[in-house]
Parts: sequence; structure tokens; C-alpha cells
Amino acid sequence: METVATVFNLIEHHGIFNYPPSIRTPANKRDNTKYCRFHRDTGHTTKECRVLKDEVERLIQRGQLREYVRGENQKPCQPDQPASRPQPQDNQDLENYGRQERMDPCPHQINLTGHKEKVPRLSNDPIVFTEDEARDLWHPHMDAIMVTLRIVGRKMFRILFDNGSSANILFKSTLNRMNLIRAKIEPTTSSLSGFTGDNVSSGRILNLPVELGSSPCQHIQAMDFVIVDFPSPYNAIIGRSTLNKIRAVTSTYHLLVKFPIVKAIGVRRGDQMESREIYEAANRSDQV
Repeated sequence: METVATVFNLIEHHGIFNYPPSIRTPANKRDNTKYCRFHRDTGHTTKECRVLKDEVERLIQRGQLREYVRGENQKPCQPDQPASRPQPQDNQDLENYGRQERMDPCPHQINLTGHKEKVPRLSNDPIVFTEDEARDLWHPHMDAIMVTLRIVGRKMFRILFDNGSSANILFKSTLNRMNLIRAKIEPTTSSLSGFTGDNVSSGRILNLPVELGSSPCQHIQAMDFVIVDFPSPYNAIIGRSTLNKIRAVTSTYHLLVKFPIVKAIGVRRGDQMESREIYEAANRSDQV
């Protein structure tokens, strides 16, 4: 038997889920090593998400997801005709009764054993760039593709898509500001080159979920970031390893990144103004 998280991962692209509002608990009081795809935020895993379980139950009540419910002839649970249960006799029984009602409001057993749901395939539509998509940019330009993404549920500016970088890079100053709780940082013996022409030792790798694109053409990708203690105008760099993995195609002329998702093509547009501001600031610092 599988969890509702497995069902969600299988059919998220169907567009039948009502997504919840943001988690109210402050980010610095959550476990940032746990990520929920349903909330698109940290604090708990998708498997632990009670809101997702309620949403799956709601869909079952509407007659959907029946193929995932254990028992072919099982009827939806009727909220106005609850199954008979022993009634509480005292205060202790009443407390336990209420707790059970909250934890198990209308349980359906999700079962994927033997289910032959196909793994969703990415779109095979051709990725093209048109002149219209470059119309709102200043030309000619030499600007880099700099975007804003959500990493571990946090909105992060100044992220560079760089075909010239072999790795994803997260700068230590950025990591410190993220204030991740119990982040699982793994050691590594790899080194990077290219910042100053010399090798830069990193020593650490951190895996983080990154949201690419925007709803409904959205994709969540777990990425390994090499942590680098080096001054940079960027917060992070997305390199070739991830661009190849998600089959992304970049166009610096259009300042666009496009990549296939289920039944569509995801798009992320670079911020030309911010790219120019960083370039000009870097030039001024070099002249000082």
C-alpha cells in the first residue's frame, strides 16, 4: 500500500488539486530539511501533509481517484451518515473520541498495488523561440539570463543560468541568509575553477528543491548545489548539470530558458534590468 503522496506525485499534472495557502508557521521555526510538494514549502514532507490527505479525501468524495481506493465496490464515505462507533462514556473517552475524529475523519485506504498508472511523460513538443519573445528587450545587448526562483520555498533573486558552469553553485553568504534548520550538507572533495583562474575548494554539497517555471507550467527539481565561499553579485548559479538534466534550452538573445514538463513547455524569463545593474555594479567595483 502506498501513501497519498505517491498518488499526488503520479497525477499532479492532471490539474485536479486545490492547492493550499502558504504555511503560517515562520520559516525559522520549521524543519527546512523537509519539503512538501503540495504546499511548495518547507516544514514537513509531502507524505506527512495532513492537508493533502484531506484534499485526496475530498476528491474521493466527489467520485474521483476511485482507481486508487482499496476495494473495487467500496462506496464513498457519507459525512452525514457516519459509520457507527462506540459513543464516549466519560471525559477521557470524549477526548479520545474527538482525537480519533480529527485524525481519521473519513478514511479511505489508498492502494497502488498492481496499479499500472504510467509515469507521466514530458512533453515532446518542439522548443522554439520567436522574434516576438524578444520584442520587449533592449537590443543589442550582452545581458546574462538572471532569474528569480523559489528555492526551498523561499523566493530568491539574482540567480544566474550559466551554460559555462559545470555545477550548480550556492554562495556561502546566500546560504547563511537562508537560515536553514538542520540542513543536510554533505562533504565533497571536488574543486571548481573559473572564478579567478585558480581552483576554488568547496568541500560541501547541499541538495535543495527548486521551483522552475510558474503555475501551471511548473516543475520542481531537486538540485545539488556546491557551496562556495567566494564574493559574488549572484546568490546562486544554475549550471549545465541541471540544464541538461531538465532538458533545458537557453537563448541569451531572448533571455529565456525553456524546458519540457508534462503536457507543456515551461518558460523562465530573465530580468534584463537586474542583469544590467549587476554588470554595472561589478564594473564600478573593479575601477575602485
